[in-house]
Amino acid sequence: MDRVKHPTLRAAVVLYVYFAAMAAGMVELSLAAGYLAGAGSAAFGMVVAGVAALGAGLAFLAWSLWGLHRNSLVMARYALPVLAATASVHVAVTAAEVATQRSLDVSHFAALGLTLMALAGAGWLRRQQKTNDGGAHGQPRTGRLLAAAFGAAVVVASVATPGLAASMAGQHAVPHGEHGQAPGGESGQGSNPALDPGHHH
Repeated sequence: MDRVKHPTLRAAVVLYVYFAAMAAGMVELSLAAGYLAGAGSAAFGMVVAGVAALGAGLAFLAWSLWGLHRNSLVMARYALPVLAATASVHVAVTAAEVATQRSLDVSHFAALGLTLMALAGAGWLRRQQKTNDGGAHGQPRTGRLLAAAFGAAVVVASVATPGLAASMAGQHAVPHGEHGQAPGGESGQGSNPALDPGHHH
């Protein structure tokens, strides 16, 4: 069987595309939180950027969940231009940050990488749909598909994690070892006045 028609390859690329899109959606939502709730959030430009990032994040998440449910490339006519436009925006923002502040916005750079990953995979699937059925009527091999899914998840996570960590939400996240602790580092019993033996009403 010709390689481009291999059902396992097609199914693996579908997973790769939607894993990347889902991670891009989460990074977009973290960017939206920074624009809408961070410093200078009252400015009109920040509100517009926040709303745009929020819309992109929700759209990416919805598209990826729908595509995973259908196990195929859905709304390709609209998805490819939207992915390309989103990537262009992130290129512009990243370039502007480097030019004006001499710093790299890791969250935008991660969103760019994830968007390009989804765009490349979606473009490949789109070409297969135009030339053949892409192996849609075959059965992928489970073992190889699981290995491909694991590999795709690792690659996507390696790009998404720094982007999320660099966002406002990531910077304000409580480290796992500090949950339930008081600001001074003491154990969490004192963080709740109702549980503090020395607290009197």
